[in-house]
Amino acid sequence: MDIEPYLSLIPQSQSDQLLHGWGFDLLREYFVIAQQLSPTKSPIIELATGTGRMCATLSCIFPTIFSGDNSLTDLPRTYQRIPKQFAERVHYLQLNMENLPFRSDSISTLVCLNTMHEVSHPDVCLHEMIRVMNPNGTLVIGDFNRTGFDAMQKIHEIVYHNDHLEGSISTDKIKMVLTASFCSVRSVTTPLNTTYFASNK
Repeated sequence: MDIEPYLSLIPQSQSDQLLHGWGFDLLREYFVIAQQLSPTKSPIIELATGTGRMCATLSCIFPTIFSGDNSLTDLPRTYQRIPKQFAERVHYLQLNMENLPFRSDSISTLVCLNTMHEVSHPDVCLHEMIRVMNPNGTLVIGDFNRTGFDAMQKIHEIVYHNDHLEGSISTDKIKMVLTASFCSVRSVTTPLNTTYFASNK
């Protein structure tokens, strides 16, 4: 899949523009990560919606996405990022990541990127994601690496005049938990992120 035409369809945020100025392309990284999932007609579950960068990416590739967040207040910004021709592919859920509204072993594909550093109880959220995964499904979970966190700190200082959270769980700890629950855990390294593809629960 040639991602270039799709990159131009998704409007850049101020953060994206700053990252570009420093030689990074977070949206492109998201496409690189999402493209490594197998084609599927089953719904993709994405946590958390935020400003819509990942669900916009997924909407260009997959036919059905359910994107969930604990608050839907950012949806107007999200609507602006989803390419209009793919808008009907995305459905929004308000949910609590510590108590996901899905049956155990029921989800085929779940994607959670750059979110774990923001949640209050990452261990609880991680185990909830593992609980709902189908044994034959794939959990994609990752967060910023050191370069990514440093870049986000600069963005927060410039745009929001505050510090960027780094959270209480490292990607190494995430990998350790995944390795204890899945037979296969594959890592993907991009300039700003470390991402794991876990399967065979």
